[in-house]
Amino acid sequence: MAKLKVLIAGGGIGGITSVLALRARGIACQLFEQAPAFGQVGAGLQVSSNAARVLLKLGLGAALKKVATYPEGRDYRGWDDGERRYYTPLGQRAEAHFGAPYYAAHRADLLDVLLSGLGQHGFRLGSRIERVDQDKAGVTITLADGSSESGDILIGADGIHSTVRAQLFGKELPRYTGNVAWRGLVPAERVAHLDLGSVVGVWMGPNRSIVQYYVSAGRTFNWIGISRSAPPARESWLAEGKVEDALAEYGGWHKTIRTIIGATPKVLRQALYDREPLPDWQVGRVVLLGDAAHPMMPFYAQGAAQSIEDAYVLAGCIAAMQDRPLEALARYMKLRQPRTAWMQGLSRKEEELYQMTDAAAIRERNARMRANRIPETASFPPEQERLYSYDAEKVLQSA
Repeated sequence: MAKLKVLIAGGGIGGITSVLALRARGIACQLFEQAPAFGQVGAGLQVSSNAARVLLKLGLGAALKKVATYPEGRDYRGWDDGERRYYTPLGQRAEAHFGAPYYAAHRADLLDVLLSGLGQHGFRLGSRIERVDQDKAGVTITLADGSSESGDILIGADGIHSTVRAQLFGKELPRYTGNVAWRGLVPAERVAHLDLGSVVGVWMGPNRSIVQYYVSAGRTFNWIGISRSAPPARESWLAEGKVEDALAEYGGWHKTIRTIIGATPKVLRQALYDREPLPDWQVGRVVLLGDAAHPMMPFYAQGAAQSIEDAYVLAGCIAAMQDRPLEALARYMKLRQPRTAWMQGLSRKEEELYQMTDAAAIRERNARMRANRIPETASFPPEQERLYSYDAEKVLQSA
C-alpha cells in the first residue's frame, strides 16, 4: 500500500493538533501557514476535560500542566450585587468524574505546548494557499509564490475566513452575531487584593456578560466581556479598544468587575461571528476542520476544544482507512458533525441565559440556579456531562 500524505492548511490549534495526531499514527503530513510565524497572540481559553484528554493522549500533559491553571469551579454571579447564582465543580471533582483535568490557559501558552510537540519540521510558514485542485489521483495546492504541493488529502484548518472553505463552497460572509467581545489580560499582582479565587467566574447581566479566570500558571488574570452591539467592531485578535470605553460599557456593574477593567493595560474589542452548521464539510479529498467548518460563539468556551477533538478523530479515521481516503473523510464527518452542530446551537442558547433582559425571566432563571450554588453539593448539569465526558479515542473505537 502506497504511503499516504496529508496536507494541512492553517497553523492554529486545530492544524497543529492535526499534525501531532497524524504523526502519532504514522501518517506523513505537511502543514502550510500563511503567516511568517506561528501566531503568539490572543487571550485566555479553557481546555476542558474533553480536549485535555486528547492532549494527554498526545503526550503533552506535563507541558500543559506547567503553563495552565486548574480552576476549582465555575462561579456564576449577578452583575450588580455579585451574589452567587450558580456553581459547577471543576478541579479534582471534575478530573475524577470525567477522567481528565479541566484547565484554563493563555492561547499563546497552549500554542507553545503544541509547538513543543511539532519540532522543527513538517511545516512551511509564509505559505498562503491560493488554489486547490484535485482529481482521482490526489489533491494539489498552489501557493502565493507560485510553488505547489501534492498529497492524498487536504485538511482545511484555516479558520473562520478559510481559503479552503471558499474554494469548496464559494465565498460567503460569516454571520455577525450581534455581539462584540472586550478582552483584557491583567498582571496578577494588580488584582491580588480582590481575592478572586481559583474559579472560572461568570458574571451575568442585561445584554452583557463577563467571564474571567487566571492563566499562565497564575501570573496573569484574563477576562472577556461580551456585549450586544449593533455596529460591528473589527474582527481581529489585534483590534485595540480603550479602557475607558470598556468601563463605560460596564457602567453600574459590580466594583470587582470595574476594578479589573480599570487595571487592564490594554483592551481588545472584536466583533463576534459564527456560521450556520454546514450540511457537508467534504468535497472529494478535501475536508474542513475547526472554525473553518463550525465557528461558534464563545459562551461554552469550546472553539479550541472542538478543533482539538476534530483533529484527533480525523487522524484516527485516516489511519484506519489509508487505502480509502474519501471514505475516511466521510466517516470523520459523520462522527463529528452532530456533536459540533449541537455545540454551535448550545453556545447560541447560552447567550440568552447569560444576557437576558426580561425581568420575569431573570427572576425565574436566578431562582432555578440558586438550587445549585453550594460548592460542596453542586452537581454537573446534563450539558456538561455530555460535553466533558466525550472521549475521542472511544468514539473511534466504537466506529
